[in-house]
Amino acid sequence: MNHLFKNRQEFRSYLESNHSSQKGIWLIFGKTNGPKTLSPNEALEEALCFGWIDGQINKIDEFSYIKYFAKRRKKSNWSKRNRELSEKLISEGKMTSHGLDAIQEAKNDHVWENELDVITEDHVQQLHDLVKTHDLAYQHLCSMSFSVQKTYTGFYLSAKQESTKVKRLSQIIERLEKNLKPLE
Repeated sequence: MNHLFKNRQEFRSYLESNHSSQKGIWLIFGKTNGPKTLSPNEALEEALCFGWIDGQINKIDEFSYIKYFAKRRKKSNWSKRNRELSEKLISEGKMTSHGLDAIQEAKNDHVWENELDVITEDHVQQLHDLVKTHDLAYQHLCSMSFSVQKTYTGFYLSAKQESTKVKRLSQIIERLEKNLKPLE
C-alpha cells in the first residue's frame, strides 16, 4: 500500500505510531504539477530520526513516484550524507531514541564510518580489471563518465559477502553490455 503525506509532521506522526510495527512503506512523492507532498529530503530526515532509511524508487506516472522507506538493516553501511544529516538532526533535537539506538548499533558494528565514502581511481580500476574479459561491457564502461564508473564501482564494492559481489558483478556486466547507466 502506498502512503501520501502532505508534510513532514504527518510522516513523523506515522513513524511515531508505526516505526516498530511496520517493516517499511512506500511513500508517494509529487513531481511538478503532481500531488503536494513532503519532499524526499524531509522524508529521509524523519526516517533517520526513527532508525529508518530510504531505498528503491519507482515511477507511478508523469505526476508522481514512490520511494520505499524501511527500518535500517543490521550492519548496513551509513553513507556520509546520512551520517551528516543524522548529526544535524541530533544537534537540532529532532532525533528520537530509536534513531540514536540505530546510530549506536552502527558504531558498535563498525559500519558508521564507511571507507567507500570516496571512490578512488584505484577502486574504479578494480572494476575495470573484473569487466575487462567482457569486451562489449568493458568498451561501454570505458566510454562512460568517471562519475558513472564510480557509481558502478561503489555498488560492487559495497557488497559484504563474496556471493553478493559475484551477483552484483553479473548484474553490472549485463547492464554494461546494454550500455545502461546504473540508474536507468
